[in-house]
Amino acid sequence: MEETEAKVTKQADVIMLEDDLVVINDTKYKLIENHDGGFDKDKIEERYNNVLDKYDYIVGDWGYDQLRFKGFFIDKRIESNLDNKISHLEDYLIEYCNFGCAYFILERVDKLPMTKPKRHHQQPKTARNNQHSNNSNGKNHRPTNNHANSHKKNNHGKKDEKAKPHIRKRKTETAKTTNKSTNNRKPRNPRAKSNSTKSGARTFKIRKIDK
Repeated sequence: MEETEAKVTKQADVIMLEDDLVVINDTKYKLIENHDGGFDKDKIEERYNNVLDKYDYIVGDWGYDQLRFKGFFIDKRIESNLDNKISHLEDYLIEYCNFGCAYFILERVDKLPMTKPKRHHQQPKTARNNQHSNNSNGKNHRPTNNHANSHKKNNHGKKDEKAKPHIRKRKTETAKTTNKSTNNRKPRNPRAKSNSTKSGARTFKIRKIDK
């Protein structure tokens, strides 16, 4: 019965290689700080959670005789945020841990590879060039409506034909009016002009002076 209870309560395999070197679930950690004897191998085996395997640092602190874990990343990782960066460890110990409590810090020896930032998928240059050429060809070779163009030309020709006789009619009307005006005018009488000059002319008589 005791062996079965031990198997159920054990959550991780913890092996002490050296005083400051620990293996948890085949992952090697270095014990960089053990404040007030906070590191307890048996309690770690009982309370460990596999979620902690992804972190670069594991912090365990004691409160009310209970061991609590907190994982931290190195600051350069993309998945890190303000709460789980190792640079904010001191703030965590001050704000979230009991004053003067025992704690320990484990650092992962073999760090996980850094995740690269996701980039937006871009089309290859050849595909983009082909798409651009297709678009340009589509713009240059637009389908033309021959029926509409011929209809416009025919309408334009009809308008010109209608307009021409209208212009000619105006010219004939102006010509008629000019002929009427010239015909209505009375011809000048050259004799009357000569008579007027004769009547209007003055005559002078020359008298002889006797000496």
